[in-house]
Amino acid sequence: MGGPARDRDEVELRLALVLCRYGDRLDAEQTEALRRAVETIVEQLSRLRGVPLANADEPSPRFVPFRADE
Repeated sequence: MGGPARDRDEVELRLALVLCRYGDRLDAEQTEALRRAVETIVEQLSRLRGVPLANADEPSPRFVPFRADE
């Protein structure tokens, strides 16, 4: 995984991008809620990046059973 410092940097960069574009429309409470949302997203991304995948790995197909009576 990226580590706490890298994750913090990513949070700050992504938050800065959103605030640069829309910061004038947000109050302090909304900005803090946005920070928490970005932190959650970065944490989830860090976990996803930690999953080892081989070149041949594919997504699991969605199984939908067929029922003739529908």
